[in-house]
Amino acid sequence: MAHSIDELLSSGALSEEVRSSISEAWETKQSELREEVASELREEFAERYENDKSQIVEAMDTMIGEVIAKELEEFQADKAKVAEDRVAYRKHMSEHANVLNDFVMETLRKEINELREDREAQDKNMAQLEGFVLEQLTKELNEFHEDKRSLVEAKVKMIKEGKNVIEQTKRKFIETAAVKVENILENTIKTELTSLKEDIQVAKENTFGRKIFETFAGEFMGSYLNEGTEVAKMNKEVSELKAKLDEAKTIVAKKEVQLTESARKIRIAEDTAERKLIMNEMMAPLSKQHKDIMNALLESTKTSDLQNAFNKYLPSVLNEEKQTKKTKVLSESSKEITGGKAKLAEANVDANIVNLRKLAGI
Repeated sequence: MAHSIDELLSSGALSEEVRSSISEAWETKQSELREEVASELREEFAERYENDKSQIVEAMDTMIGEVIAKELEEFQADKAKVAEDRVAYRKHMSEHANVLNDFVMETLRKEINELREDREAQDKNMAQLEGFVLEQLTKELNEFHEDKRSLVEAKVKMIKEGKNVIEQTKRKFIETAAVKVENILENTIKTELTSLKEDIQVAKENTFGRKIFETFAGEFMGSYLNEGTEVAKMNKEVSELKAKLDEAKTIVAKKEVQLTESARKIRIAEDTAERKLIMNEMMAPLSKQHKDIMNALLESTKTSDLQNAFNKYLPSVLNEEKQTKKTKVLSESSKEITGGKAKLAEANVDANIVNLRKLAGI
């Protein structure tokens, strides 16, 4: 219909006014029809929308209700399952916890027992080690003391034997030397007497010649040089001064030597007196043989070290006497002379020797 109207309007049969009126009427009609159709369609679509909306809402409510109910059922089932699983887990964990606790306690008990056994074994080993070390140390110390005592005894024995050897050698040397010296003196005296006679003869001749020379020299000096001259006086004064100076130097030197010698003698005398006093005090209880041996041992010892050396050698000296003379008394009876009276000191000597042996540890 629209196509027909367009053809009619485009033909030239109609006037311009008619054509514009028809065109306006047609457009107006189209606008009314459009509005009417649009309102109808709008109402239809609104009704359909409301219907669809209500259906959709009902369907959504049904679907959401079903889904929520299903999800709730699944959630309840999952919740119940979780609770069951939790209970089972707790039960299972309690059983495993007991097993684990038993295992841990058993392992800990074993480890503690092993640790205790190791500690006991270590203490036992340390005790054995300490015992071994103490035993070895005691053995070494005993051997050291034995060696030290043997050394002192050997020294005492060597001095004692050496003293005897020295005495025998001295006697033999004196006997041999006496014969040789006698022969040498006899030959030497003969030779010297012969030479002495010759020397006396030569000395007599030299003395006679010297007297002749001195007489000639005195006569020559008295006649040639006048003693009253200044030169002679000066020479005489110089000679006298030289003689006095030499004499003074000699006197000073002698005094210095005397002072040095006196100081040395005083020092030696003091040391000798002190040494003699200490030796007398230490050796008073000893017998003569012991005193000889101890004197030989202490001969090269300083005065300040006498007491220590005496204490060191005393056990060996007394032990040497005991070994060589088991059946003999350590010191024979000795007499002490006081004011012309003699009394026995055997008891005192024996008591002193016993005290010395106790102090020495014998």
